[in-house]
Amino acid sequence: MTATLAKGADLTPETWADFVARLHHDCVGEGVREHYTADAVFLVQKRTKVYCPEGVDGEAFDIYCPDDGETCDADYWYQCLDGDDQQRLDAECPGIGFVDAGMHDQMNALSEVCPKIDVHEFNWDWETVNQHFTNAAADAFIARKKHDYRDGLRVYVDASTYSWELNTIKAAILSGQIGFIKAEPAPKEAP
Repeated sequence: MTATLAKGADLTPETWADFVARLHHDCVGEGVREHYTADAVFLVQKRTKVYCPEGVDGEAFDIYCPDDGETCDADYWYQCLDGDDQQRLDAECPGIGFVDAGMHDQMNALSEVCPKIDVHEFNWDWETVNQHFTNAAADAFIARKKHDYRDGLRVYVDASTYSWELNTIKAAILSGQIGFIKAEPAPKEAP
């Protein structure tokens, strides 16, 4: 494995050169074709559930069972049922069965067969967790931390068009105006 700042390596002439090469690739080189903006910043976003207020349709739903206080998705919940309850739900969705039915058909079947449970509709949304100069750094973060985000992570490329400080610093790095300078150790103070 090559040492890289994207994976937490120390700043050295080699890791700096690697960073500048990746920055060039992603922001002015061949990598621009993958996202079509030279002012790229790479955002890591987590997927989050946003529950819908009453009367607003969502894209998916959870089931809350007051008997055990647990919330889960319909497929998992269905697998935990005994055979008789599964058959009753399947009968409410003729020809396709409960698991293969559409969301609204599933919700109707649940209201008929299992009136004690609560169904909560939600939409998926994406919330920014952090941002990176390069795609490789965003990917490295996801590889390292995806276990902490059970609903998923993604890299979203955004434009930093009006982030003048960030763009000026990025341009200075790419032009060599900002570079790696090895610092001399601080002199030891006399006792």
